[in-house]
Amino acid sequence: MVSPIKLMIAEEEKFQVKALSLSHTKTAISIIKDKFSPQQLRRLEESCFGHLLLIEDLKWTSPIVHGLLLRKADPKTVSQVNGIKFITENKVIQFTAQQFCVITGLRFGNLPFIPIATNENCSLKRKSFGNDKTVNLLELEKAFLDYADADDVFKLGFLYFVVFVLLGSEKRITLTCGI
Repeated sequence: MVSPIKLMIAEEEKFQVKALSLSHTKTAISIIKDKFSPQQLRRLEESCFGHLLLIEDLKWTSPIVHGLLLRKADPKTVSQVNGIKFITENKVIQFTAQQFCVITGLRFGNLPFIPIATNENCSLKRKSFGNDKTVNLLELEKAFLDYADADDVFKLGFLYFVVFVLLGSEKRITLTCGI
């Protein structure tokens, strides 16, 4: 018999967040379109992010997603786990991978192995930011805008898109590398 359904993170371990949207969608997409060559833009359009280039303004409140993820049911306490389950108002709700993708607009598939980036194995990081362990997002934006090498521009452009469109980060935020 399955034990009572429990949360992955206990109520007393949670913390409150405030909802806000900082996405720089319109500006970031315009900058990317200006910086990328037609071939690079076509590659971006064919990527998992391509359909998001049509968005004019993204209202993303990551704290809402965070709040829902805090309500994730512990798979050890839920029978027949098929997808991801959450406990809300003493009810269990479930999303399959396909439903999750429809709701979020993200695509899914097998994830490739990606080694953790270090100065030793990430030449782009080393070329762009030297031995810095942290990178200010203004530095990321400057590196993206200033680079001339097509491959580096493309890689930095993807990072730029993720940080400024999907994550909605403020430009004064600092990333801890590996990037």
